[in-house]
Amino acid sequence: MYFKIFNLLFFIAIAGLSYINIYFKFLGFTPSQIGLINGIAKGVALLTLPIWGLISDYYRINKRLLMFAIIGMILFGFSFLLTDNFLIVILIMTIFSVFWNPITPLADAQLLGYLGKEGSKYGKYRIWGSLGYTISVAVVGYLLEIIDPSTIFYLCGFTLVFALVAVKALPESNVEMEIASFSDFKFLLKNEGLLSFIVFAFFINITFHINNTYFPIYLIDQGGKEFLIGLALMISAGSEMVIFYFSEEIISKFKLKNILLVSSLAYALRWFILSIFAVPSIILTSQLLHSITFGLFHVTAINFINLNSGDKFKATGQNLYATTSGISAIFASLIGGVIYDKLGGSSLYLYLSLVAVLTGIIYFIFLNSQDKIKAV
Repeated sequence: MYFKIFNLLFFIAIAGLSYINIYFKFLGFTPSQIGLINGIAKGVALLTLPIWGLISDYYRINKRLLMFAIIGMILFGFSFLLTDNFLIVILIMTIFSVFWNPITPLADAQLLGYLGKEGSKYGKYRIWGSLGYTISVAVVGYLLEIIDPSTIFYLCGFTLVFALVAVKALPESNVEMEIASFSDFKFLLKNEGLLSFIVFAFFINITFHINNTYFPIYLIDQGGKEFLIGLALMISAGSEMVIFYFSEEIISKFKLKNILLVSSLAYALRWFILSIFAVPSIILTSQLLHSITFGLFHVTAINFINLNSGDKFKATGQNLYATTSGISAIFASLIGGVIYDKLGGSSLYLYLSLVAVLTGIIYFIFLNSQDKIKAV
């Protein structure tokens, strides 16, 4: 029960942080500056992420590390309120992200250790996070039309205090995670199926992360208000829950390569709609595509990597995918801001659509030419 409460509360806090780039825009920062803030923070956080895992595995203090990360996130979240200096904001965002990024993997490790052989029940706990995000993100957006954007840090901080209490009550886990060795990566470098998928996912995830960073800013520039942003994010999160619930049936019924193609084309359609039809009703409707873009792509990616990593290297394969996704997020933050500044949001989304459709089709053709890759 406490795992469900934690997921609910943590993702309510994340719902508030969905508007952090709106806060940066409120401070007067340009899209390029916002991209630099996010890019540097994500880069440093990505480098430190393995350290959290190594400390947790070696000393078996996963829950205490999780609590420490939440406390750090609370303290540095409130630090945003003390300055509007660009360089200091970069520093705060970087430290904030160092504490933020490990929370989900640490919490997942705690939950999976508790579930043991019943790990397939993970989705039944994770869906509470989607529920918390869905019910709160639109409310936060509405409130931000009335009050100062800095309010998101109060929401985040106080919600995380209650999440910290829930973590304190979590049962201990005695399951040790396997630490990857150099020989693991030598094996992976020879794994054509896994590496080709990583390259494919890198480009698809660039489009996803650019949207995550600049979608709220794009809506504001189109004349939308914070409530519209919240409503859009609520619809997307709600549609995601449906896919998570039925993902097992979908994956068992259809070939993975076909699912990946459909998801890629759905990404292309989603970005094209945002580029050409930037009106509230269509923008909101397009958010339903989040179910077969992020939701479907994410669960299929996890299964694809599981099939193609080999029995000894499943954890390492998932780790490599997560790291690559982080790198694509850094690249997305930096390049997305430059394109937005130079060409505008509509052109940015049009380019994202082209990247998604070309990447999806090329990879589908590649998979059809391969016999050894398990994508059926």
